[in-house]
Amino acid sequence: MQKKKRVLIAAGGTGGHILPAVVFGRWLEARHEASVSYLAGGRLLEREIYAYFGIEPQILPIEGSPLGVRSPVRMLLRSLALLKSLGTAARCISLERPDVCVLFGGYVSLPPLLICRNRRIPVVIHEQNAVAGRVTRLASRWGAVVASGWGACDGVPSFLPVGIPVRRPERLSPSRAQDQMALELPEGGRVVGVTGGSLGSRDLVERALAAAAFFERKGDDVVFLFLGDPPGPDLPPNVRFVGRQWDMNPFYSLCDVLICRAGGSTLAEALRWGIPTVVVPWEGAAEGHQERNARCFEEAGGGVVWREGGGEPLESPLRKLFERGRGAADGAPDACPALRALLPLS
Repeated sequence: MQKKKRVLIAAGGTGGHILPAVVFGRWLEARHEASVSYLAGGRLLEREIYAYFGIEPQILPIEGSPLGVRSPVRMLLRSLALLKSLGTAARCISLERPDVCVLFGGYVSLPPLLICRNRRIPVVIHEQNAVAGRVTRLASRWGAVVASGWGACDGVPSFLPVGIPVRRPERLSPSRAQDQMALELPEGGRVVGVTGGSLGSRDLVERALAAAAFFERKGDDVVFLFLGDPPGPDLPPNVRFVGRQWDMNPFYSLCDVLICRAGGSTLAEALRWGIPTVVVPWEGAAEGHQERNARCFEEAGGGVVWREGGGEPLESPLRKLFERGRGAADGAPDACPALRALLPLS
């Protein structure tokens, strides 16, 4: 009997990195393709996401890139944590003895990249954004295979577009979806889902609340359903907050239209579900990657891009997308087979 290959997956920071990694790892395990282990960073959010899926990753004692802060003290502390993480990653790799390491970007990917390069372990890095991050660019220069979630991956000389692994949609009936989120929505109305990603977005919430108030004044039968916690007690009557959700099936099942930031994984889920989406790129994203993601998403037919401060009110693109209607769930191709084809597991 042929021994299973061993795959080490490194993913941390935000849900946008972790969720595709978990989807891909679970897909490999379900097909008995490989034995999978995980490396993550030390943030509480990372532990929470992995715990939801019943996964206990090896934890690197790092919570961010030294380049992501301005304080010299915090930069020094993060640099020391990065050095310590190299030792932790080395011990993990010695223990797991992976045949290949799959990196899903972000600062957590740097220590295993360095160790794997030193030990000549094959590396594949998956980039969820249409602009390659620092670790992806470094990995590319060192000869790692770069798999892109989009048809673009600015900043690297070559890449292979595979898409972004997302959870398979399970469309629930409105009553069942509401029961699972302890909701009661009016019948027959339209639902606008609002999500700012796993880290949230106060500015996006405020703009969506203003749009909700507009529809309420007009008497339109539209409910705004927000992921996250409410910013205060005074909310329009057509607004509901449901807290953070890791099982997205109930939420997406209710949404007729989505408003979201332009994180690669969120946009991939919207495409997979066929939900018309107003994409609001975060202007502070590193190297404008959310703007680039949003353009790729719009070109793929997923929705429209709305820019903060652009003059057009948010309710205008929402009305246009109401007329379009939802597409079929599970309409986009599964990215896992294309990514699996890049791994040296045969």
